[in-house]
Amino acid sequence: MAYSKNNLEVHSLIARLYELYQNQGFISFKKAPEIKGTQHLEPIIHAIENKQVLRLYYLPFYEDKPYFNEVHPYLLKEHEFRWYLVGLNEFKGQVRTYALDRIRDLKAAEGVKYAPPGFDAEKYFKHSIGIIAPEGTPPLNRLAVQLTQAQYLITQPWHDSQNIEEETEEEVIFSFRVHPTYEFKSLVLSLGKDGRIIEPKSLREEIISELENMLGKY
Repeated sequence: MAYSKNNLEVHSLIARLYELYQNQGFISFKKAPEIKGTQHLEPIIHAIENKQVLRLYYLPFYEDKPYFNEVHPYLLKEHEFRWYLVGLNEFKGQVRTYALDRIRDLKAAEGVKYAPPGFDAEKYFKHSIGIIAPEGTPPLNRLAVQLTQAQYLITQPWHDSQNIEEETEEEVIFSFRVHPTYEFKSLVLSLGKDGRIIEPKSLREEIISELENMLGKY
């Protein structure tokens, strides 16, 4: 998450309230999960500031063993109590995202010239929810949500592109110009019977397949 001044002020206020009233019993604070990988924040910030390439010993979620990556660090991003590094992978020549809690070791990559970013974080994540940012133009996703449940989306939008197209006595139809990534599909599925994808057809079929697979587990 790229924090604005308002975001920082809110977080500071909550931290202050927690400090003052955590033991008073009339404010219930949710216990924050342990955030792993934060020991890497300072060296990564130092590398970004000093335009240094990093050599990461990294274990992806889908691999059994870690391996080395040389990364030109551009951005630190927080999402769902996990920190991520976004940077150019020297070997693949592509911008990739790395979870800090999956970094087993890091150090400066000697002899590798830092590539200027040419990277616009706002543009890169413009059509994404979360940290997965596919390339290309995203489809227009249309979602029908039961009227009462829709109030949660109205007061806490999922994405800047969220728009209300139509409202009836039973439901609200929203549109989103986002990539239908895992994060977006998870939000849709979290609505249960109160939400249904109208289009695109491909996403509707993916959701149906996901629900059938879930049903098969019971």
